[in-house]
Amino acid sequence: MRTVPTCAAICTLSLAALASADVYVFDNAATFGTYCNAAGLIDQQQTFNGFAGSYASVSGGSGNFAWTASAPSGLFVNGSSVARTLSSPETLTFTFASSNVYSVGGSFYNVDASGNQQNSVMKIKLSDGTAFVRVVSNTTSFSGFASDGVNITSLEVSRVGVIGAGTFVASSGFVMGVVPAPGAVALIGLAGCVARRRRA
Repeated sequence: MRTVPTCAAICTLSLAALASADVYVFDNAATFGTYCNAAGLIDQQQTFNGFAGSYASVSGGSGNFAWTASAPSGLFVNGSSVARTLSSPETLTFTFASSNVYSVGGSFYNVDASGNQQNSVMKIKLSDGTAFVRVVSNTTSFSGFASDGVNITSLEVSRVGVIGAGTFVASSGFVMGVVPAPGAVALIGLAGCVARRRRA
């Protein structure tokens, strides 16, 4: 086995690893959590607690976990801390302030004006274009993404098809995962390259 001799070569390998990053899609919260923990991500649950009524947008978290939720016509947060779009059909968008976000997942679904969940096909799309289209039949269905190299800047949730007037995209909360320090993902990518080289 030959080791990489210089810092320049290490940086080149790290950038190559980042350029060929993969995004993994999850439909199970426990599996998502296991993967994110193994990848060394620090996660934090985000909710809409403390909001009630109509807003142009809502923001929460702080530091690496800062986020904003929005929709073209605004949002409504009900007494159960569920956020939904004010108009139907509109896309619910989450944007993340930090460049250290590498995983996000949560409960994303469709509701009527009274907040009752409606079975529907939902599309959950990341900033890099990765999308998960699935049937959602309850408020606890989990959808998540984890990236091994490219940071996540936004997530969009929309409904696929028409199931009737007066239904809205909603979320009861989500979890974000961040790298503990800038550059950590590059090191993870380099470790992967070295491991593959050793197996060769």
